[in-house]
Amino acid sequence: MPKKIRNVACSMALIAIAVWLFTFERKVATVNAGQRASVATHNAQGGDAVPCDTSKSAAPSELCGTSTDPAHWWDAAGIAGGGGPSGGSWHTQSTFFPPDVAYTHFAIPKGDEKYAVLSAVRIKGYINDITGFSRKSRDDGNQYWGRITGSEYDHMTEDYVAAQLKRVGVQSVHLQKFNLSPQWWPTHWEVSVTAGGKTMKLESAFPHWAQPCDNKDCTLANKGTEGKTWDLQPVWVGLGTPADFEGKDVKGKAVLIYSIPTPGGRDYSAGWSGAAKRAWDGGAAVVFTILGLPGNHVNHNGMASTIPTFSLGMDDATAIREMIEKKESPIVHVNESVEFRTGLYTNSVWGTLPGMTDENILIMAHTEAPMQGAMDNASGIGTMIELAQYYASLPTSQRKRTITFLTTSAHHTPAPNAGIQWVRKNMGPFFEKTALIVNCEHTAGMVLVDVGSDLVGSNVVAPARFFMQGSDELKSLVTKTFVDYGVGHYSRPAAGSGGELGELRGLAPGFHVLNDEAYHTDLDIPQYVPEAGLESAVRAYAKIIDQVNKMPLESLRKNIGTPTVDRWTPAIESEDAGAIPAPK
Repeated sequence: MPKKIRNVACSMALIAIAVWLFTFERKVATVNAGQRASVATHNAQGGDAVPCDTSKSAAPSELCGTSTDPAHWWDAAGIAGGGGPSGGSWHTQSTFFPPDVAYTHFAIPKGDEKYAVLSAVRIKGYINDITGFSRKSRDDGNQYWGRITGSEYDHMTEDYVAAQLKRVGVQSVHLQKFNLSPQWWPTHWEVSVTAGGKTMKLESAFPHWAQPCDNKDCTLANKGTEGKTWDLQPVWVGLGTPADFEGKDVKGKAVLIYSIPTPGGRDYSAGWSGAAKRAWDGGAAVVFTILGLPGNHVNHNGMASTIPTFSLGMDDATAIREMIEKKESPIVHVNESVEFRTGLYTNSVWGTLPGMTDENILIMAHTEAPMQGAMDNASGIGTMIELAQYYASLPTSQRKRTITFLTTSAHHTPAPNAGIQWVRKNMGPFFEKTALIVNCEHTAGMVLVDVGSDLVGSNVVAPARFFMQGSDELKSLVTKTFVDYGVGHYSRPAAGSGGELGELRGLAPGFHVLNDEAYHTDLDIPQYVPEAGLESAVRAYAKIIDQVNKMPLESLRKNIGTPTVDRWTPAIESEDAGAIPAPK
């Protein structure tokens, strides 16, 4: 063979090998993470967008992009290059979740190239796996679905986390079992409205938790309702201000409150403005808080209520309002069955990587989530596992402090002696040697924008609220690292922590970023969580951990706040921890 031809052949062979290695490396990453989507499956679908898997009530026009072409990914949104057809409007668009290729990735700061091995592709694989447990819950026929504390899907998630920590090399991985007090559990509900001889099912209705008891009296004596039905006249009270209620009789009626997300599904105006409480105090039979996002999205709100309270999507709520405006005398029908389940349990997952001293760093995430919970909090769990893999790959001599990994359930569940509540009450000596708490919670999400009457996605990673407790030196380190690594956040830190870190205030230095926009809604799906945001967060967290390990304990443990008081009252039946203790 002539030398020139032989050189060309060798070059082509080397290129082929390089391509194979790249493909293999990427495949291994996703297989290790258990990601089930594949390029072959995508090609078989024959398109660059698929209908988003949100819920049965989601609009058919919601599309999730699958393109890997950075130049033409937006074609899948139905917008022709060079301008769309005449007669369209810039504020009339369907919801489109762009593919990961659409986002800008921040460059790693010079000198920090070692953090390039921290992979958002792997984290996204974990997210797909973890949300898969939630989807199984839904597909198994559960109307109240997700990784609900005490459910088998909660246990699947905990077992998965333990298996992943063991796989990456974390030591002493074990589950700590907690028997739960009786848990409020809606087993079935159906909501509809009748007017003009026609009945419309309200698909987006989803019950608020802890009803018909509140979190002060969730005992066996209050066993809930079995198939109770209400036929009620609806009353629209707008935003539910005192002026909106003025002159309106809500006693024994269905009250509808328009609620502004601020910014997300769990925290919205009907709660903090007192609107829902005004309806309860006014004698309403059933209250509906309307998620003020275009579409018909399902929302699991965090407000505990003493009477049946549901969230409702905009489309369903608009239909009722228009019936009222047309004086069609609508009647809202509500049928709900709620029970208090006994004999349930949940687990915390623990693991450690020994360091060179008896000081420690705690990296934690919560596992509970309604619906798919991709951002909340599969993203945080995946971030924690990725950090575990990175630090497990280092020799012990490069870990100054022991690293403890922890996941907790019972994040929104009345459980005064389980999960993070148990940690707060029982691990005081551990926290005396803690240099840093890294709370991995809602680590990335996409910016959603109301455009006209539509909810529009974007290729921008959403800014997050952030919180820090500790010395000024620690706070300076955290904020500078966020800037260097492109971790977007609000213009000032939160006055209070929130999340799991809020339960550990006053015990040790710590920080988190926490995205707010779509959590507790059916919009919180894997496609809502961009790899670009995950990448920035996980690499920034590793950088902060490594820099903290250069700082003495006493320089960090300043201004850590006042210890948190009990979130749940002693009136709730207490739980018993299992036989396996957490590390001391």
